[in-house]
Amino acid sequence: MSEPLLRVENLQTRFDTDHGTVDAVSGVSFTVDRGEIVGILGESGSGKSVTARSICRLEDPGNIVDGSITFAERELTTATEATLRQLRGNKLSMVFQDPTESLNPVFSVGEQIAESVRIHESSGTQRLLDFLGVSPFQDRSAWENARERAIELLDQVGIPNPEANVSSFPHEFSGGLRQRAVLAIALASEPALLVADEPTTALDTTTQADILSRLRSLRDEQNIGILLISHDIGVIAQTCDRVVVLYDGQVMEAGPVERILTKPEHPYTRALLSSSVRNSDAAKQVQSAMARPRDPSSSHEGCPFADRCQYVTETCRSGPIPTTEAASDHRLACVEAPFSEAKFVSEQQDIPAANGGQQNDTA
Repeated sequence: MSEPLLRVENLQTRFDTDHGTVDAVSGVSFTVDRGEIVGILGESGSGKSVTARSICRLEDPGNIVDGSITFAERELTTATEATLRQLRGNKLSMVFQDPTESLNPVFSVGEQIAESVRIHESSGTQRLLDFLGVSPFQDRSAWENARERAIELLDQVGIPNPEANVSSFPHEFSGGLRQRAVLAIALASEPALLVADEPTTALDTTTQADILSRLRSLRDEQNIGILLISHDIGVIAQTCDRVVVLYDGQVMEAGPVERILTKPEHPYTRALLSSSVRNSDAAKQVQSAMARPRDPSSSHEGCPFADRCQYVTETCRSGPIPTTEAASDHRLACVEAPFSEAKFVSEQQDIPAANGGQQNDTA
């Protein structure tokens, strides 16, 4: 069996704050293969974005204190900054949640995509005078080719009239177009792994569906691995092949998206499904998990979901919770599982279609 493109093992990322130490990620493990979309699902504060940033080694001001991140058979936790710069934006690209933080307002969208193309072609080195267009230091032929490639990428991500919009500035684009432009920059280097952190947040449903459709096309056509971060169950259900459910920086359940979202065994996964508006009867009140999430800076033992779980026992609060294999491709961290169907009192009926994005696209 071939080695996965990305392997994360026992990842632990910690932040030192004025209020104490926060273990944002605690022992997270999963893999991403080529030609696969893996989703990380969880509510706000569950450690999704910190996990994504740690993989790209952008965790600062946090620190990776334990664990392993192996990408393309390279260990990233001990890699030099020079090696990381060579990988980031080359074989490893990331799309951030807010495109306005990624785009430079004083350069056109085409220039920024072309810059990424040029850096990729020049093995990560670029002369400032070349980029600024100072004659005779600029390679005009290379920049013309990069601009043509930028137009191709704009067309690939669905930006209309790319020949004209290549000269547009970020403020002239809508939120959806800016997110597509950021995706084009990430794809300019032809990455092996794309990390997408909430790429459809705050977008209208039509634009959201189109961007997710393009991610699936990238998986199918270019055989790249994609790590998709989202709090939206529907996004995960429509797009991903496998899903990792996070809570308080720990993996609660992981496995094929269809199995996890239609036959979940962890109480937290069940609580997520029950609290989803997509799964709610219009005549009934949306369910929510009991109590509040615990203080992340406080020390604890046992299951992090224990204070909010209606099935908690004393065993849940004592010592570390082992990860068990419910099936060969399905694992969960719950000492009380499996539960009988009758024991779950807040079952929902209309679980979103979960088939790894293989359904017919509607947009």
